[in-house]
Amino acid sequence: MRFLGLTAGVLLLGALLSAQQPSAIVGEYIEGRSNRVYGCYCEWSGEGVTSGREAILAWNILAGAFRGIPLAGVKAAAVLVAEATLSKGAAPRKSILFLDSAASKTQQQAVETLLRQQYAELLGEVVNVHIVPMKFQLEAEKATLQVGQLLNLTMRKAVLPDDALQGSTLWYDPFIPLTESTIATTLNNRYWGGDFNERWEHSEPGTNGYYGRFQLALR
Repeated sequence: MRFLGLTAGVLLLGALLSAQQPSAIVGEYIEGRSNRVYGCYCEWSGEGVTSGREAILAWNILAGAFRGIPLAGVKAAAVLVAEATLSKGAAPRKSILFLDSAASKTQQQAVETLLRQQYAELLGEVVNVHIVPMKFQLEAEKATLQVGQLLNLTMRKAVLPDDALQGSTLWYDPFIPLTESTIATTLNNRYWGGDFNERWEHSEPGTNGYYGRFQLALR
């Protein structure tokens, strides 16, 4: 009887611990584009043809696990370049993944697999993966991403309607669903890597993205 009671207790404890585990991966997210997500009609019509082909995305995982590997504290980023504006989902695109060197090799492999699996259409062809130091800071009024010497994205909370032209409206949602989202005004969007045939640095303020929180239900 004592053995049965001990076994039942162990099973109950296991069930309780399992119930306490996050049912999804949750974290913080930053997205900066080369076109305005909130702007006037003239900006939308012009940029829809000539701009919006580049984007920087970043994830900071706060809780959750993938295939049994805890990912809390793991950071990752992606640089996207497309043949047409990325908001047209069918536009062919390529991407580079950046994984935080502070994560373990097992965690790096897990988060790479996770991103490839969950965001395959968004990322397109992943042409390279880099392991680099990453800094990700998200506050109520500001978001900052620093990836080695290759990438920098600095944004602040958009002040609307002051940060946009008269008659502006919201044209694009974030690339991924967010549980909390803030329209952001980009202060600096810089990619200086060598994997694509282009580099860029945009420092003219514009309502070019979002930051907030995500919750990813694994499938």
